[in-house]
Amino acid sequence: MLFLVVLLSLACTSHSLIEVAKNTELDSIDVTEAEADVTESEDDVTLSQEDNFVIFTVASEDNDPFQRYVRSLRVFDMEKYLQVLGMNSKWLGGNMEKVGGGYKVNLLREAMEPYKDEKNTITMFTDSYDVIFLADKAEILEKFKKTGARFLISAEPYLWPDMSLESQYPEIKGTKYLCSGLMIGYTDTFWNVLNYKKIANTDDDQLFYTNAYLDAKFREANKIQLDGTSTIFHNLHGAVREIDFGFGAHRITNWEQATMPQVLHGNGPSKITLNMFGNYYPRGFDPTEGDYGKCLACDEQEGRVNVNDTDSLPVVLTTLFINERTPFLDYFINKTFSQDYPPEKWHVRIYNRVWEHADHIQELINYHVVNNPDNKLASVKIFQPKDTAKRKLMEIYEEAMYTCAEVDCGWYFAMDSVITLTDNNVLKDLIYWNKSVITTQLTQPGQYWSNFWGDVTNDGFYKRAPDYFELVKRERLGLWNVAFVNHLVAIRGDVIDSGKLSYRHKTYDDNNYDVGFSYNARKNNVFMFMVNLKKHGHLKKMNNYTTEREHNDLWQIFTNPTDWKLNYIHPSYDIFLTKQMVEFPQPCPDVFHFPLLSKRFAWHIIHELESMPGDVFAESGNNNDQRLAGGYENVPTVDVHFTQINLQQEWLKVLRDYVAPIQRRVFEGYSFNGKALLSFVVKYHENGQRKLVPHHDHSTFTTNTALNRQGIDYEDGGSYFIRQNCLVRDVDIGWTLMHPGRLTHYHEGKEISRGTRYILVSFNDP
Repeated sequence: MLFLVVLLSLACTSHSLIEVAKNTELDSIDVTEAEADVTESEDDVTLSQEDNFVIFTVASEDNDPFQRYVRSLRVFDMEKYLQVLGMNSKWLGGNMEKVGGGYKVNLLREAMEPYKDEKNTITMFTDSYDVIFLADKAEILEKFKKTGARFLISAEPYLWPDMSLESQYPEIKGTKYLCSGLMIGYTDTFWNVLNYKKIANTDDDQLFYTNAYLDAKFREANKIQLDGTSTIFHNLHGAVREIDFGFGAHRITNWEQATMPQVLHGNGPSKITLNMFGNYYPRGFDPTEGDYGKCLACDEQEGRVNVNDTDSLPVVLTTLFINERTPFLDYFINKTFSQDYPPEKWHVRIYNRVWEHADHIQELINYHVVNNPDNKLASVKIFQPKDTAKRKLMEIYEEAMYTCAEVDCGWYFAMDSVITLTDNNVLKDLIYWNKSVITTQLTQPGQYWSNFWGDVTNDGFYKRAPDYFELVKRERLGLWNVAFVNHLVAIRGDVIDSGKLSYRHKTYDDNNYDVGFSYNARKNNVFMFMVNLKKHGHLKKMNNYTTEREHNDLWQIFTNPTDWKLNYIHPSYDIFLTKQMVEFPQPCPDVFHFPLLSKRFAWHIIHELESMPGDVFAESGNNNDQRLAGGYENVPTVDVHFTQINLQQEWLKVLRDYVAPIQRRVFEGYSFNGKALLSFVVKYHENGQRKLVPHHDHSTFTTNTALNRQGIDYEDGGSYFIRQNCLVRDVDIGWTLMHPGRLTHYHEGKEISRGTRYILVSFNDP
């Protein structure tokens, strides 16, 4: 028992003083005087023994806030002093949002009875779910001793719960109203306070301590003080603005009182603020280290999941939600199925509410699952609009989450079609952290719109947190406890089983299912984390997306340029941005060869044109061409101009963003501003136009991009540069020939002998 250990410690201290007395040359020190010094200075005893300090807290369940509390003690090697009361027991203290909490006093009285006579043992009591420690035992006890109090209680700026007591409060330095969430004292005095009067479990604990403090005779006899200057304790409610961030030796500072508190309490409605402070303290994140700060908590290995051990990986359920018309939908689904996870441990569900996407989604599922002989996924189910269109979103998301129990999943992932994943390890990367709820940071490229909020208003909607911009701009990289998450949410299976999470909330309309989810998580002490150490993807813009064309994504370069590049620019393009002119392939003199467009673009533009009603190529191929300003084409081709399909402005942006940077590398001293009056797709066909006569292009320089495969889709063909006596054939899909137009590069299109050849041509700077 602590009582016996403390006595032993004090005995050891007395013995050491006796030895000093026996061996000293000073005759004035003897055994009796030494023992008397110990007795007389009991209030000022040097508290260096291991077992003269105890911390009590009350917690009915081992949840996320409790784990944070324990970690803060562990950081300072103080977990060994902690005694937890009421764990895994029914809470008997009433509704803590109202008057109540006497249960805590009674639990504490029962636990402290064995130590009630300990005059030299110091006992601290704190709440647990909304408290973090900022300093170690030595600093706490040193500051406590300097107060001269035998019992110190934290203070706050609001009087609660009995406003009528205001006039009875004595004036003190700093904040003057009592807060019962934090207190420290010599154990015998603490015992006296706990026995000031009897209290029922559902009576109010704060009122109990308030009455004891306001009893002047009792207060003076027991040397009770309030910590009005935040010497040890700081309550955040009503006093957030008094706190400044600090790191290293400066730590958190109460600038108004010029103190550095050792214990921080997120009392009342300040719990989200405490979560923010808890991201940094203690030893959570230091923004002063390195270019992106230093996530100290990220280096901790306790509780992490070994995702490299395939055999021990949990069963995962991933649910995809398509709630609105979605650009680049096939990429969203394809990238999900390409995640690196054991398929036999992976269940997939798809909830589609968009009729226009139904057939396309089914085709993708057929490709990945139904017609895929290598498919080993544990299960895949799809719910189309006939099953989902008339159901509420809250109902659908709730049903999907609780499907986790049906497949005995260890983790559940909810993914909205607004996300674009660019990494194949998202599932493992998030599981690794082993958090109750976690997401990866996803933002709209170049914007501050993201899938997390650091703070919320009283009604649960967005409120900018002080560090939001630093996080969303990725200026601070770490693991962050946040107030709201959506679009990609990973939830541990046991948290779902606990019944604490729900998308339903009567206050919010159905479209705010994610607001309801986050509200319920916060209310039920489930922390939501966002990690941004690694880029896993981003968010698309979904506004004004139409499905009127066959391949609507071709028109998305202005709305979603990052996704357009990801889907339609050749994967090797960026490599060529670092090359010098001499490093570019030149199949003929001054004919430069580089990758521009992806195979997906080539297939999509061909399919788009060939899928249009009638024959979109039919009105071309003649000298008389009403599509041109003069109505006459000297060297006609069977083609479709981008102006015909309203793709001209989109293509001009491609020229500005992707062709111009290459042009500047190969034609040094000339700068292209993206002007091209004529951009078109040419179709050579064995039963139609098979070749093109020699000609000069009406351009300063021309780009000619292959859209299909020579030797497979067609035979022969190619571009023959007459003055250079050079034939270029066999150009890979998406690769482009860039060459001067008028004057130097007189050329012709060689005849194809079989099949159909498609090329995309731009006459640049005519």
